[in-house]
Amino acid sequence: IYGLTEIYGPGIGISCREHDGMHIWSDYVYCEIVDAKTGKVLPDGEVGELVLTTLRKQGAPLIRYRTHDPTRIIPGTCACGLDHPRIDTLVGRTDDMIKVKGCNMFPAQIEEVLKFVDGASSEYQVMIEAVNGRDVLELLFESELTGAERDACEREVAAVFKAKIGCTPKATAGPLGELPRSEKKTRRIFDSRY
Repeated sequence: IYGLTEIYGPGIGISCREHDGMHIWSDYVYCEIVDAKTGKVLPDGEVGELVLTTLRKQGAPLIRYRTHDPTRIIPGTCACGLDHPRIDTLVGRTDDMIKVKGCNMFPAQIEEVLKFVDGASSEYQVMIEAVNGRDVLELLFESELTGAERDACEREVAAVFKAKIGCTPKATAGPLGELPRSEKKTRRIFDSRY
């Protein structure tokens, strides 16, 4: 189910039995995908920011409301037979997006990489810096593994990161409890390029 507090109700979109995106109720809301920087409308299939206009909300209508949710309109019709447009699964928020080495990445994607690799914990930090005009990304994570097993875990994390996100980090595992924790939201990404 996809919904926003600003629109009220149980949601404006839902997955069907085909599980190929979420149908947006186009009789209640008009959706567009725009370039997050320029606001230019993008064609179906291209990833951008979801922008919504309510069609039946009378008290406080939303007109071209920027959701900060990156997605795309899935081209074509769904095999389930519904003709409502479909948006793809959301991976994060445009205001959480980081661009490194030409790749757009979100914290949720990094968390997925670490879940995928046995021996890697969910605690991590990303250090980004510019060295000789090139982006360098180091992914620090915790692991209970030691020695050769830890080295293998680092290589696997780097390979999965490359496969799922598109760029290769320097993956460095440290012992459990090494990375700082906070009672509030822990800062995980440190970008010193700017």
